[in-house]
Amino acid sequence: MKRIIAQNNFFHLTQFDLNQTEVLFAPKYNSIHQKDFFVRRFNALSKIAPHLKWVESIDENDFDIALAWDAIDEKKTLGKKLNPIQNRLFSSLPFKLPESFTPFRQLAETQLPSLFHPATPPWDEEIKKELHYYFVEKKLPLTYLETRNEMLGRDGSTKFSSFLSTGFLDVRYLYNEVRQFESIHGTTKSSGWIIFELLWREFFYWHYQENSRSYFSRFGLKSLDFSQVTQYSLSELNKMKADPFFHAGLNELIATGYLSNRARQIFASIWINDLELDWRSGAKLFEEHLIDYDVYSNYGNWMYLAGVGVDPRGKRYFNVKKQLELYDPKGEYLKTWGILS
Repeated sequence: MKRIIAQNNFFHLTQFDLNQTEVLFAPKYNSIHQKDFFVRRFNALSKIAPHLKWVESIDENDFDIALAWDAIDEKKTLGKKLNPIQNRLFSSLPFKLPESFTPFRQLAETQLPSLFHPATPPWDEEIKKELHYYFVEKKLPLTYLETRNEMLGRDGSTKFSSFLSTGFLDVRYLYNEVRQFESIHGTTKSSGWIIFELLWREFFYWHYQENSRSYFSRFGLKSLDFSQVTQYSLSELNKMKADPFFHAGLNELIATGYLSNRARQIFASIWINDLELDWRSGAKLFEEHLIDYDVYSNYGNWMYLAGVGVDPRGKRYFNVKKQLELYDPKGEYLKTWGILS
């Protein structure tokens, strides 16, 4: 019987004959929320994969094929058995990769089909319910542009990132859902912005393929420096003198394994500009707690905000007071996460 090990990339796992394949489910996780997320996925997958086993460690001689992303650490761990089936819109790029996002988006949009064929439908009931809720029950693509910067609540953003980052939701299937929604309700800036966000995700993946090791360098694309990254304990982070938003964001991250996109950007700005900490240690913190952690988007975005990535303007500074006046005028975020009982 063929043995497949899946390490945080479960995309296209069902292309194998699961009745004739032993699947070793070996997710990498650090926090309890990350583990809980994978336990739910494991329980769902067990309904269609009779020879499924959860494993906590990897023996390189104990499997035939490894499904994982192809980041540097996974290449080292899984070696020649690595089979990085990617959950991407493009299986290859039909154009030369630009160094910044805007020209990439302009080129990529010319290559996007009206619908992708084939696209793998989800088999996980939780994901099916989330898709139905988002597109059918609430019709949330109609308001995405107005709500995407909200920092509290279910409906501000799509909340599909954790399923995409682990390969349990085919990004082409999600793309098709958006396009089919538009065919019924019309194409709007809001629905188009969801595609825009999917293309950012796409860009960081392909950009990593060109620059790989630079994503883990202190100076990013500017020069290579792999000096040791300082990691901070929760106790040390709690003692840091920073804007109250920093501690609210930290509280939410630790308590839920999630931060909204806007909260991530403000938190990272404080980390980089106010606390003057190594951006890589912030990226590592997110890696250890986010349930939607994706190596390419995570490190690409931190590089971008630190001014050592694809943004030619340099560091991105977010004025916290102004940000909260715009996106949390009633102070609900700080009330919710500023102090935990």
